[in-house]
Amino acid sequence: MLIAILLAVNLFLLGNLGIRVWQSCRRENELEANLRTLVSGSGMELAADFALPEDITLPELSLDRSRADEEAVAANMLGDSAEHTEQEDGTVHFESDKGTLEWHADGAVQGTYILTETAPSTEAEAMEQARKLLAAWGFQAEQSTWTANGTAVTLTGVVAGLPVHNRCLTLDFSAGNGSAALSGLWSFGTPYTTVNGISITCSAADALLQFAADSGTTGMIRSMRAGYRMQTDSSRRIRLTPAWKIVTDSGEYLVDCDKKTIIDQEN
Repeated sequence: MLIAILLAVNLFLLGNLGIRVWQSCRRENELEANLRTLVSGSGMELAADFALPEDITLPELSLDRSRADEEAVAANMLGDSAEHTEQEDGTVHFESDKGTLEWHADGAVQGTYILTETAPSTEAEAMEQARKLLAAWGFQAEQSTWTANGTAVTLTGVVAGLPVHNRCLTLDFSAGNGSAALSGLWSFGTPYTTVNGISITCSAADALLQFAADSGTTGMIRSMRAGYRMQTDSSRRIRLTPAWKIVTDSGEYLVDCDKKTIIDQEN
């Protein structure tokens, strides 16, 4: 009798769980179908394999500029004898016979490096050489992602497993003059929350609909992913704010999770 009761209870719980899973899948399918209809009304379409991400709540984070790390990278890249000059806006310029490097207060970095070995001619060679150079210069690349487009290789930073969509460096070997061009946005140190730090809920459906309505573009939406956007505030403090990255067949866009506004990815 006891075994029969336990079996009946287990079957009831299993059936209840199955119903909940079915209802959840049904709601998700209905939501995706409704989104496809609404997005198409704005002149865009969702790709056949598009999957709506789950909503996520992320805290705003802050970063402090590290002059010591910037100088260390310059020394590793250009040598200890590299000359440097500083401008009133906080921009620091380094230069030697090995190339140039310039850091800005908002984390923007650009420079040129005279290669000591043959420039790569394939994507695989570019990836290998970029990994070696950026590691030797001291750029932190733990948990970061690497992508290549021809002989231009991009390193994108990651925080707690989430990408900082515009915190990336590109090392481009395509100049053909024995040098490589470095450009992008980068920061050092560990992000932290402030006393007045707030958390922001990133709603995938809201961001998607707002993007479709405001982007003014047409075409196919391929994917979207939650992460952060690196920016500076009025006091020149570097902040990481939650943002969606939406990839379409015509380009990539960032949507602020809080304001639901489309942001230029450059900053």
